[in-house]
Parts: sequence; C-alpha cells; structure tokens
Amino acid sequence: MYISLDFTGILDKLIAMQRIFDTIGLTVSGTCAIHCLFAPVTVILFPIIGLTVLDEHTFHEIILYFILPCALMAFTMGCRKHKDYSVATLAVIGILLLISATVLHDMYSSELIRIITLLGSSLLIVSHVRNYFLCRKADCRHDHH
Repeated sequence: MYISLDFTGILDKLIAMQRIFDTIGLTVSGTCAIHCLFAPVTVILFPIIGLTVLDEHTFHEIILYFILPCALMAFTMGCRKHKDYSVATLAVIGILLLISATVLHDMYSSELIRIITLLGSSLLIVSHVRNYFLCRKADCRHDHH
C-alpha cells in the first residue's frame, strides 16, 4: 500500500503566513516609530481638537503585545527558510531595545526613551524588510537548464 503525502499546500500556507507576519511586524514597528516622532506634536494638537492622547508608556506596552508574536513567527519561519540568522540577531536587539524603553521609561528622560524606541523600531523594520526579501528570494523556483 502506497500513501502519497502532498505538502505543497501546507508549504504555500506557511509562506503566506510568514509574509503576513512580516507585513504586520513592519506596520506595527513603523507605527511605533511614527508615534515616537510625532508624539510631541500630538500632545499639543489633540487637546485643541478635543481628542485625548494615549499615554506613551501604555502605547508602548500595547504595541509590544503585537510586535513580539509577529516577530517571533516571522523570523522563526523566515530564518528556517533562508538561514540568514543576522536577521534574527537584528530583530532580537531591536526587541530588547523596545522592551528596555518600556521597562525603563521612568528612569530616563522622554527624549532618551524616544531615541531608544526609534532605534529599536528601526532595527525591527530593517529586519522585517530583509526577512521578507530573503524569503521571497528563497521561494524563487526558476527552471535552470
């Protein structure tokens, strides 16, 4: 008795999931970076137009709940595929910087925390972009003659 297992459908779904996690990770990291750049402006403008501003510390905690699982999934699946572990190294440094900025927010000036957060977000953005393109390159199925 011969049983044929076809994993191509599963592989295609995993590839799609990895791309989704990279896209979500890019979006959330980018949102974090934009928030840090424009936070001083929003603190001034939002009360004028009747909106409230979410506390920066609370915002960073909420964002981390999205960043951590997306990064874990995207980089785990991506590094298994393309074997470029510098992507994961940059991501880990970026995540550690974001966690540090969130945990140490009361110990340092808001300017320093903003710089640490921007650096961490930038490293994650670079990591997600690199992961995305390396995974696309690894999926290349050219017929070589």
